[in-house]
Amino acid sequence: MKIAVIADSHGNLLALQAVLRDIGRLHPDLVVNLGDLVSGPFDPAGSADAQMALGAATLAGNHERQVLAGATGASDAFARPRLADRHLAWLHTLPPTLSLLDGDLFACHGSPAGGDLDYLLEDVSAGHAALAPDETIRRKLAGIGHARVVLCGHTHIARIVTAGDVLVVNPGSVGMPSFRDDRPCPHVMDAGSPHARYATLTRAPQGWAATLHAVPYDHQAAARQAERNGRSEVAFAVRTGRSP
Repeated sequence: MKIAVIADSHGNLLALQAVLRDIGRLHPDLVVNLGDLVSGPFDPAGSADAQMALGAATLAGNHERQVLAGATGASDAFARPRLADRHLAWLHTLPPTLSLLDGDLFACHGSPAGGDLDYLLEDVSAGHAALAPDETIRRKLAGIGHARVVLCGHTHIARIVTAGDVLVVNPGSVGMPSFRDDRPCPHVMDAGSPHARYATLTRAPQGWAATLHAVPYDHQAAARQAERNGRSEVAFAVRTGRSP
């Protein structure tokens, strides 16, 4: 059993296409998409079409919830009027979490216990992403049932972490390698390079193996899209993997 995991495309169709080409050569049995699908200053409608056609097991991230609620943040406000009714109808169908493989795998956007805005693996109290203590991660795994693999996104930081006997995998972001936020405190999330990211998992008799992938693509073209759409800070992040 081979699983490909994507997250946080944020409407960056160029990055998404590169990742999907790379995934295609691996012939996975299942693709899981962890949300934040279209909100970003790139190509929301094209990204929605590509992800709808993918047929992946897909859940809603915080930005799907925000788009549907009419949120006024820059990325959501850009995406919503560019989405067709069929795109919005699809977003409405997406669940906040998924239990897959007879409960052996649990997928969420943020954390199982804390919802779609919670960071499962990261402590940002110092203003940047550090690995959270083991006991903190274990508390946030409440509600996963008997799952032995948890997939999460939201932080845009690719990680493979064990918490007790649970393997936690964040594939990183397909289309947005860096961002700033002020919740729960001011901080930056920097992947450090412009690559489009995803993960794969393979189940073997000894357990699950996980691999993180970083795919080059025409990030300069994506950055120019962001610039044309008035988001110079996103363009800088896409070019460098760092926040300005």
